[in-house]
Amino acid sequence: MSQIPGADKYDAVTEFDEAALPDDLDLHTVSDDHDLDTVTFEVLRHRLGQINDEQGTTLKRVSGSPIATEANDFNVTIADERGETVSFGPYVMYHASVTDLIIKWILEHRAENPGIEPGDMFICNDPWVGAVHQNDAVVIAPVFHEDELFGWVSSTLHQVDVGGNEIGSFSIEDDDAFAEAEPVPPTKLVEDGELRADVGDLMLRKSRAAPLLGMDLRAQIAANNVAIDRIHELVDDYGANTVKAVMNETMDYAEESLRARLRELPDGVWRHVAYQDVANAADRSVYRTRLELRKADDGLTFRVSGDESAGVINTTYAGMRGALTTAVLPMLCYDIPWALGGIYRVLDFEADDGIMVNAEYPAGTGMAAVAGTWHTANLSNVCVAKMLDASDEYDEELFAGSSGSWVTMNVMGVDQRGEFFVTQFMDPMAGGWGARTHSDGVNTGGIWVAPGGAAPNVESNELSFPMLYLYRKEETDSGGPGEHRGGVTSSMAWKAHDTDGLAHVVSSFGAAMPTSEGVSGGHPSNAVRYELLRDSDVADQFADGTIPADRDDVDGQTEVPQPKAKFETGADDVYYSRWQGGGGYGDPLDRDPEAVAEDVAVGYVSETEARETYGVVLDGGDVDAAATDERREEIRERRLTAEPWGGDGR
Repeated sequence: MSQIPGADKYDAVTEFDEAALPDDLDLHTVSDDHDLDTVTFEVLRHRLGQINDEQGTTLKRVSGSPIATEANDFNVTIADERGETVSFGPYVMYHASVTDLIIKWILEHRAENPGIEPGDMFICNDPWVGAVHQNDAVVIAPVFHEDELFGWVSSTLHQVDVGGNEIGSFSIEDDDAFAEAEPVPPTKLVEDGELRADVGDLMLRKSRAAPLLGMDLRAQIAANNVAIDRIHELVDDYGANTVKAVMNETMDYAEESLRARLRELPDGVWRHVAYQDVANAADRSVYRTRLELRKADDGLTFRVSGDESAGVINTTYAGMRGALTTAVLPMLCYDIPWALGGIYRVLDFEADDGIMVNAEYPAGTGMAAVAGTWHTANLSNVCVAKMLDASDEYDEELFAGSSGSWVTMNVMGVDQRGEFFVTQFMDPMAGGWGARTHSDGVNTGGIWVAPGGAAPNVESNELSFPMLYLYRKEETDSGGPGEHRGGVTSSMAWKAHDTDGLAHVVSSFGAAMPTSEGVSGGHPSNAVRYELLRDSDVADQFADGTIPADRDDVDGQTEVPQPKAKFETGADDVYYSRWQGGGGYGDPLDRDPEAVAEDVAVGYVSETEARETYGVVLDGGDVDAAATDERREEIRERRLTAEPWGGDGR
């Protein structure tokens, strides 16, 4: 319970009192025995998915933000009359995993005043109600059939700046929500089909990028309108009861299929502990969260505990629940409809109050999507992978820790056209995926919490912003070692171009230790890193016709910003950043030496890493079999005779 009087009103609503709805708001329902044949079910289920696709495409085409148009940092949903999610897009998973909470809150708190009517849309970025963090604004619209509330659609988009003390709304020097962008509980943004000028102005007034945010809001409204129109067309073609029966059956099918799969897995308990480093810019501490995953018969229970909230790295119940679900979907529901309204019936969530990943108001949550929420997703990733590793039938579906954090780069300045801009660079979408039981992880395959995410085109960034890339490339030794290697990740190096200078706010975790964990003896990936090379020699190299291809090719005064920091760069400063690859699977000493030699040949693994971690000795690029056997035996002997970590038996 929050210490702030009245704050509990804004807690997420998991169940609402249907009997308390006003008399003039009727919910459309259909009986369980409605006649529905298999062909109609399959056709309409996929039609709903196609509506999501068109909804997402519309958002991309209308929005002018590279976060949406280049990186796909958004998602769209379709829900039933009670807010249970039936279908969502292939983008950021936990954007879609929280909208049911917001819809239930609207039904609980907005049905009487100001009311829910055809043509209305509500906007919410309140993390306690259900948004992941304040930048992830959710626009939600009811869908009516005749005089009944038939369902809901939503669009969620990361808006680049929604106010607060710092560029991009990540208030890295503060400790609570009062310094961050204002959380907005569900508020009527559109009324009877018209954008409300007062509410629109309220959202835009506090943003450093108001014109861009204005386009984003219109893109979200347009996406919802397209989905509403298509649902009406579907109802006209097949009838409201048939369409609703398909929605219900889709959720039932998802529930039953997941339960059947869980019954084929061994019962047990799997645990993992993960860490976040640096709660704000002045902090140098490390914070722990524990997850216990219990599988019994056909149900899963997630039990979360850990350190209390701190700084700006926290997440609320909504973000925690959404993050825990992200591992269930690709590893257990890969061939099951992602109808969360059914899947959530199988999952139970338990968490201590006031911890970093179940924070109480007014804990700082401005970074939640790329801090506490992502951190929780890492825990779920490893625990679900451990559970699958215990199954002979389903172990091939697991993947180790992937892209264990987001390297945030918020930038503000005057661009090459003389216009003010604020943006977040989305290049870390090119992260590495974790290894599997049968194969290496995918190199620069993306971030696993956003299957439809995409790294922006280098030329697009240079066209849009005053920057010049030196390179963006895959990083040697960034994939976690293992019998199967984690996917390698990328780095980027760039400088300001055609501008006097830029202001930056950076924020990440996973710098003190990697957070893309290995599984079954696999090692973690690399850690993240920011570097500045002040007063570099890049201009001289350009003049000589040389383009640096590596960070070591640039001379300058090296400055290493902390994981949460702000600074300015000038025309001769080079900015380097590196994000995380995927964790490994299995003992690196069990990896085929020829596979290691091939990794060295193409630059995924250094010769030093091959010898020290994989125990593979190369001679002119070829495997020295005898020396490799000897080296691996040395490593095994060292493991057996090593002192326990810390030297005191702990």
